[in-house]
Amino acid sequence: MISKIGRNDECWCGSGQKFKKCHAYIDDMMASYAAKGYIIPSRNLLKTKSQIEGIRESSKINIEILDFISRYIVEGISTEEIDQLVFNKTKELWGIPAPLDYNGYPKSVCTSINNVVCHGIPSNHVTLYNGDILLY
Repeated sequence: MISKIGRNDECWCGSGQKFKKCHAYIDDMMASYAAKGYIIPSRNLLKTKSQIEGIRESSKINIEILDFISRYIVEGISTEEIDQLVFNKTKELWGIPAPLDYNGYPKSVCTSINNVVCHGIPSNHVTLYNGDILLY
């Protein structure tokens, strides 16, 4: 449950603004949903303007990488080649491939083909054929 703070107190988010000018409206709205029986997420799921801007910038990089790699998704390319292209483009854009080394995952992208549900690990032994469905 969301704890109430004074409207003129500093906002709980750390913005330095008064609560009434920062998050009062959102807290009131969340309290009204809680009163109706909805499950309310914790405040740490709410993002600051700076965090939202970071998300926006990372989204631009993701879009650029997806637009870039889509030109190379053709019959005969190996999933390892796709991984290398994604890795190099991500580094070129000063990004960090999110899957790389996450819980030991060895690649920069997951390449799931056809009936592979998720986390297909790129390989030189797996190439695309006409009609394949690729999730990455």
